[in-house]
Amino acid sequence: MNLQPTKLDNFIGQDRIKKAVSVSIQASKKRKQAFPHILIYGGSGLGKTTLANIIANECKSYCSTFLASVLESHEPVYTALKSMQRNDFLFIDEVHALPKKLQETLYTAMTDKKIETTINGYRYTHNINDFTCMSATTEIGSLTPPFRERFGFIIGLDKYTDSEMQTIVSMYTDKLKFKHTKEAIKIIAGASRLNPRTATRIIDRCADTAVVSKSKSINESIVLETLDYLQIDTSGLTYYDFVILRMLQERFRMMPTGLSNLALTANIDEKDLTNMYEPFLVEHNLIERTPRGRVITQEGIIAYANYRKKNK
Repeated sequence: MNLQPTKLDNFIGQDRIKKAVSVSIQASKKRKQAFPHILIYGGSGLGKTTLANIIANECKSYCSTFLASVLESHEPVYTALKSMQRNDFLFIDEVHALPKKLQETLYTAMTDKKIETTINGYRYTHNINDFTCMSATTEIGSLTPPFRERFGFIIGLDKYTDSEMQTIVSMYTDKLKFKHTKEAIKIIAGASRLNPRTATRIIDRCADTAVVSKSKSINESIVLETLDYLQIDTSGLTYYDFVILRMLQERFRMMPTGLSNLALTANIDEKDLTNMYEPFLVEHNLIERTPRGRVITQEGIIAYANYRKKNK
């Protein structure tokens, strides 16, 4: 069952972006032209894929979807492009993982509406219909400049506010056909790191807890019980966040330490540490990145002390 929004009106937050997208959708329909090539960037879970699907749906056009990280050759993309009807969409998720050679080929198709293939040493040119390339990425700087510049629409998704998160949580819980309390919604929103994907994951597990507990609603006690076994604090800090804080305070005695040392002692992959955990800890002033390395802050010390007190 797809619980994701399918229309712009139901997409919570990102009002500035929704306005710009809505104007271009209306203009494209009036001109009977393809929607502009669009590149959507931002952190994981902010709704890049959801927004891309909404755009195609609002334009009433077919969308072929690919995950760049699993593409081993250009053939699947070429096949899709050759079979596309006028004004169809090609959506490439995690486009930063697209091989540079394929990026070059794709931007030629985006501008010239042609693709070239080589069969038995002979090069063939195929004309293709006007289409829209939609791409999503968390690493916009990894794209080649010529490819990036072919997009007529480049938008970055903003972080959500606590109020927007509460609305998202409430709407998703309603779609699951669960009653809920205002306090439960507030707790889930606060524990979600203001990330819709994280929030929906927590709600799904709260729904499991409610079913097992034979509760007809997702209330405060259901949410707190669920967060406890998920090892997520009401502020959004996870078990591994506290492991990082513990290492910086106890193992390294509040002295700066390098990324490799911290990752090794915390038993966390370096890439996961820098992409998944560190941004949140830095944003909330729990750790600092200094020229000499990572160091826990006074706020981090207090957060870890509260965690230890709670989990004695």
